[in-house]
Formats: sequence, C-alpha cells, structure tokens
Amino acid sequence: MNPFDVLEIPPEASPEDIKAAYHRLAKQWHPDRYTGAAKVEAEARFRDLAEAFSILKDPGKRLAAMQQLPRTPVAASTPSGKEKDAEAAPERTAEDWATLAKEAFDAGRVDQAQALIQYAIRMDAKKPQYHALLATILEQSGGDLRTVVKALEAAVLLAPRDVDSHLRLATHFQTLGMVARAQRHLQTAREIAPNHPKLRQTTPRGGKGAPGAVGQKGKVQPPVGQPGLVDQLKDLWGRLTGKG
Repeated sequence: MNPFDVLEIPPEASPEDIKAAYHRLAKQWHPDRYTGAAKVEAEARFRDLAEAFSILKDPGKRLAAMQQLPRTPVAASTPSGKEKDAEAAPERTAEDWATLAKEAFDAGRVDQAQALIQYAIRMDAKKPQYHALLATILEQSGGDLRTVVKALEAAVLLAPRDVDSHLRLATHFQTLGMVARAQRHLQTAREIAPNHPKLRQTTPRGGKGAPGAVGQKGKVQPPVGQPGLVDQLKDLWGRLTGKG
C-alpha cells in the first residue's frame, strides 16, 4: 500500500496537509454512510485510510514509506486527443529532497523536515551539508544529543574544515561532559579560522600569553581574566544560537 496514494497527497505534503486529507477522506468513506455492498467497500477504504494516516504521521514510518516510492514515477496519463506517449516525470534528486527539507524546517514543520533530510541522506550520504542540516533539525526538535553529535561528526568527516560544525561539536561535547573532545574541536576550529567571528575572546587582563597558575591537585588554572573552556563554550553557544 502506498499511503500517499491512499490519502491522495504528494510525498512532500506537510503534516497539516496529511491530517486534512485524512479527515476529508475519512468523512467521505465512513461506513455509517453506506449500506449493503457499498458499505463493505467503504469499510475497506476506511481501514486503508486509517493505516495510511498512522504511517504518515510518524516521521520514521513516513521515511520508510518514502524510501519505497518508485525512483522514476511516470507522468499522469494525458487526456484523449493529446500526445499519447507522456514523458516520464523528472526524478527527484537528493538535492531536491534536501531543499524541501530546508523549506519545511524554515516553515516550522520539523518532523517533516527530519523525514525529508534523512531521505536525502539515504540517496546521497556524501554531502556534509545534509548531515549538518539534520543536526540542526534534531537540535530544534529536542532530539537525543548523541544523535545530534553523530550527524555533526559525519559532517566534519566529509568536510574537515567546516568550522561551524566543529564549534557545535565543541559545545555539545562539553554538555555531554566530554571535555577533551570539546577542547579538540574548539582548537581545530581556531586553527582553521583563528579570526572567525564566533571565536572572539576577551583579552586577558594579565597581558597576552600570561601562563596560568597551578591550582589544586596540580591542575593549571586559566590566567586571570581569560575565560576557561566552560565559559568559552557557553559564550560560543550563545553566538551560535544568536543569544550571545
């Protein structure tokens, strides 16, 4: 069963469109409106509608359904008297799905955006910007932080000089308590783009390059006036999110 066909909607339909289509068709095919043989058909249609809606309202199930769609759909048949051999409809590329994902995300349709970008990644997993967008969507939806990290790690693996992804990894690793990894990504970002606007730091009051003092348990403390890693990352996260 193709749930998109059952609900008479395109694969890129929004959650609101899915819900509206389901309610419209469920009202049309409600078994209580029919009798006899027509009622039997209506009951079957009603069950299919319920199953299709159950699939498409769940992002994971919707993604699975999208992956089963024909790669090259045939254009709708032309009216009689028109050209008989209709050309095949152009196949959507991974970039097309990614564009739809970005549009859905910008419109606030986060679940739909996640399903669309995951489909784009399935088609072409070698585009770092797709993984970075997935991480952004997951951040917005409050997804598991480790899943966000995994997406960003895929982005920097494909684009090692992606400063923004390194900076985001630094803040997320700090949140997860993985300070060494946070420091490594922060340092990598500094080496790639030392003058990056999101890496602006307060000049230490003790002068440039002043060594830190040794604190308790032999740990070197940051110089007076120089922000420690936690403060740097907090400030960095503020800049990344526009709150700094």
